[in-house]
Amino acid sequence: MATAPTLPKLSRTTELKASFGTVLGYGPAGAGKTRSIRTLKLGGMEPLILACELGETHGLLSLASDDIPYIPFKTHQDLIEICRALKSKPKKIEYDGTEFGSVVLDSITQWGEMPLERFMAIKGWTDLHDPTSKGDGKDPRGAYGFLAEKGRQVYKELFELHGHLYIIAREGLFGGQDGEPIFAAPELPGQKLPRELPGWPDATIRLRVIAGKYRMITKGEGGSPARVRLPEAFPTLPLRCNPDIAALIRYMLGDKSQLAILDPKDPAQASSAEPAKK
Repeated sequence: MATAPTLPKLSRTTELKASFGTVLGYGPAGAGKTRSIRTLKLGGMEPLILACELGETHGLLSLASDDIPYIPFKTHQDLIEICRALKSKPKKIEYDGTEFGSVVLDSITQWGEMPLERFMAIKGWTDLHDPTSKGDGKDPRGAYGFLAEKGRQVYKELFELHGHLYIIAREGLFGGQDGEPIFAAPELPGQKLPRELPGWPDATIRLRVIAGKYRMITKGEGGSPARVRLPEAFPTLPLRCNPDIAALIRYMLGDKSQLAILDPKDPAQASSAEPAKK
């Protein structure tokens, strides 16, 4: 006699409660992307950086005085194995005997080159868009499908971590074809991921320098994606906020007092992104 399948338990939205926040931050060079990682440490969220930017210091030299742990990696599979190691202990993020409250991927833009390099290695290609190879059956479009698949795999592994998540991306310009307006978005190869990626985290924010001040944009402008999911009846965030990632996460999780830290119009409040002058 066949056994009846075990069906999932009925749940209700009133029972929902988020324990961790997920944020995607993107911006051009000099917009304070690496600098914003510091707010997680100052906010008591003990960050661990998964670093793949090029260079001897992996772009982290501005954090040298902050004593923030990081793990450098060079391949997509390295990142997957690191994520799985971080999930090896239940209900915590732990690596090399140290427990962390948040994980930062810096950056998903540089990671995007890794699946493309792997795809070319599998195919035996030395160049993805070599015009001299036309007519030999080479179709580079398959590489971007491979990239999108690996991107979803990375997001799945990262989102399963038992802690806060901050993903950093460089800013690129998209559009401009067939009359489509040009807009800024997280920079990744291909067409799918730059459009899909901003919709996955709880918040997508665009980092900019405006009138000499570091700011994060919380709503879409001119086609450039940005939005923050908030609890019902919470005050809407200002369009331009102090780039305090720890305060943003706490606000998304229900702490209304963080609004005063995020709102740049309240000079009486000190932000960990811009400490009050003494």
